Amino acid sequence: SVFGVMSTLDDSPPSFTSLRIEDPTAYNTKIIVTFSLNEAGTVYCRAVRSDSGETAGDMHINRILTASWSEAYAIGTATIEFERLENVDPTLTNRDDQDDPIEEARQYDVYCWAQDIAVDSYGSPR
Repeated sequence: SVFGVMSTLDDSPPSFTSLRIEDPTAYNTKIIVTFSLNEAGTVYCRAVRSDSGETAGDMHINRILTASWSEAYAIGTATIEFERLENVDPTLTNRDDQDDPIEEARQYDVYCWAQDIAVDSYGSPR
């Protein structure tokens, strides 16, 4: 080949090949999410109480990101363990944090989003 090795940009986002919540009765005060992706990346998740009135339509990416629950993925499976609604220290932020613990016998909805490790020619995430 005259051009040598050619690489193309990764324009496709990662997808979940596995996403599950572990048995909620095993731990009464935490939610455990186990996942796999089709490529390396980072998964971000947020738990909300089922009676909160929030819906999937309300759950934009930056709403998921502000919960600060994440885990990098490379191969195999990875796990995120929630013990609180948000993984933040309220004394260190200037917003209304949801510093509530995961409660026993309460129902929660969990929303997750994956971002791959691809970057553009400037080193910014794609």
